[in-house]
Amino acid sequence: MVRMGLTAAVLVTWSSAARGQGEPSATARVARDDFQAVRSTETVGRAESDRAAAANVGDALEQAQSVVVQRTSSGSATPIVRGLTGHRVLLVVDELRLNDSLTRPGGSALLNLVDPESVARIELIRGPSSVLYGSDALGGVVHVHTAEVGARPGVEPGVEATAYARGASAERALRLQGAVAGVSGGLGARLSGGRGHAGTLIRGGELGDQPFTGHDDWSFASRLEAAPSSDHRLSLSHQSGHLFDMPRTDVSTAEDRQETKQLDRDSTVLAYHGRFPGHAQLRLRAHAGMVVRREWRQRDREGETNHERDRVLGYHAGLGVVTNPFATSSLEVGADAVLEDIGSGSETIDPSGVITRQRGRYVDGSRYDTYALYALWSQAFSAAWTAHAGARGTLVDARAPIDPLFAPEIGAARRLDRELLGVVGSLGARYQASAELALVASLLGGFRAPNLEDFQALGGGARGYTVPNPDLDEERSWTLETGVSWDDSQWQHETHLFGTLLTGLIERVLSEFNGMTEIDGARVQTPENASRSVLLGAETSLVRRTELGLYAGVAANGTWGETRRPDEEGNDVAEPASKVPPPVGALQVGFDPQASPYWLQLVLSGALPQSRLSESDKNDVRICEDGPDDCSRAPGWADLTFRAGLRLDARLLIAFAIENLFDAGYKTYASGAYAPGRNFALAVRGSI
Repeated sequence: MVRMGLTAAVLVTWSSAARGQGEPSATARVARDDFQAVRSTETVGRAESDRAAAANVGDALEQAQSVVVQRTSSGSATPIVRGLTGHRVLLVVDELRLNDSLTRPGGSALLNLVDPESVARIELIRGPSSVLYGSDALGGVVHVHTAEVGARPGVEPGVEATAYARGASAERALRLQGAVAGVSGGLGARLSGGRGHAGTLIRGGELGDQPFTGHDDWSFASRLEAAPSSDHRLSLSHQSGHLFDMPRTDVSTAEDRQETKQLDRDSTVLAYHGRFPGHAQLRLRAHAGMVVRREWRQRDREGETNHERDRVLGYHAGLGVVTNPFATSSLEVGADAVLEDIGSGSETIDPSGVITRQRGRYVDGSRYDTYALYALWSQAFSAAWTAHAGARGTLVDARAPIDPLFAPEIGAARRLDRELLGVVGSLGARYQASAELALVASLLGGFRAPNLEDFQALGGGARGYTVPNPDLDEERSWTLETGVSWDDSQWQHETHLFGTLLTGLIERVLSEFNGMTEIDGARVQTPENASRSVLLGAETSLVRRTELGLYAGVAANGTWGETRRPDEEGNDVAEPASKVPPPVGALQVGFDPQASPYWLQLVLSGALPQSRLSESDKNDVRICEDGPDDCSRAPGWADLTFRAGLRLDARLLIAFAIENLFDAGYKTYASGAYAPGRNFALAVRGSI
């Protein structure tokens, strides 16, 4: 369900871009901050998440404007940013990527594998960010920052414990989570975790229960910090997230049930942030970590059960050095690497109990390694003018054993052994016309290397049956972006315009396999660098606040996309770009006086119908539930939500919401799971 927030506390203006996670404070110019200060960014903090009675990271992200959260199932949450989604939007937690070499082009539950109690804020960066973040950051970046302990010399010893409970009626959901943190001088520790259950979802519009919804989850996070001085900090962090019994809402039927039985992710990262005062104000950040992600999918049909299991073991490392060669400039140079080992297999159990083991969705024993170097320069020419320039080079090495899917003489020739080099750059400038008014413009390069989901994926989905193609090249994009912001004590406004050219896009095109054009009743498809697209769009928001605590806001965004691709006969045809949501917007009014213990909020959000559907969209059951015939558009929707809250004191907060007051039956664009019907949600946070 869309719960778009517009309060001034949510919006981040260019003049207040956040510093890097965990970095010791300093007054020196930082190139990364200047790079973010000319971008279209937004932050959702812990306070906004609690006030919206969010259940998980996906719910919290819905408080941001200019993002649509797609839900293939009730446990998934996939952001669509500027008309791009899946593995074209990068997800990051602290120093580690959530995206890996098996990340898919459609829905995923990666965000909901992050322990929600550990999250301090979620940063949304709209538009290409490959210079800073590398591959996959074409549409944007969702960067989740976890809470710090706050260890530093001189801090008095102390312990704090928090607890959070949430229940929701139409989701039939209950969640309990909590944290305990302690600090003494330069040493500190924090533990957090939670458990959640969501039952069969109740849809609005008298549609009743939605079959094949609901899931269970639990999560745990820990963090140790050591700060021997105010200039140096070392941290060791762990995240463990688990989702269970999550059906594929979009494709499951009573005769053919498909579900994710278990999805797990465990990560550990050791990070160092240091500052060396003196000439050039040297700063250093470094990290090394390990990630293990496992997925177990099950399909039951006609007495036969199929199990697919995948495993990604990744080693991450990075180093960045920031210097100030001159008082008005900053240079950051760095390197990072991710090395991944893949395990994959499947087994089928027939009605008589005979087990057949075979190739999984991917080739077991595959490797996918990336290495990168980057540099970022920022220069202040005056108090008003700042410019930046950056570049990154990424080497991708993808290798695999001979694919058992093919005969030996064919498999040797089609064995995956690829090296890809991606070089991207960016330029940007910011003009601070006055204390309130800022103007920005950027030219941004984007890069996405094909991953193993592109090279090797085998199996069915919402749009067809995919067979592998090891002969793919990288996707690239260029975006021209300009914007204006106004920020004073009463008014806050931002508008961004952008145009993006994408080339070499990997799309699934109709194909055949061993002479078959259909498998399991689905059309055979294979990925190819088959298309190029143009995306044009705008994002705008306006908030007005009064001294009495009254506020009103409006936000809207929309993207128009056109794609050129070959048809079945090889002719070049034009059609709407796939998976581009319709224009969406929200109106909000509220009362939130600083001296008052309570707040009130009313949000009307909605989307127009989307009539610009590609052929792929029409064959996607998440968009056209009844198939492509007579599917001319995806319906629009409207949602009215009321929220209220009470702060009894500094340590107790109660948040209440009636979501979807109209009890409308709708889905956000390209979702398999419906939004809950009229939903009464209650959340309580307490601390001692």
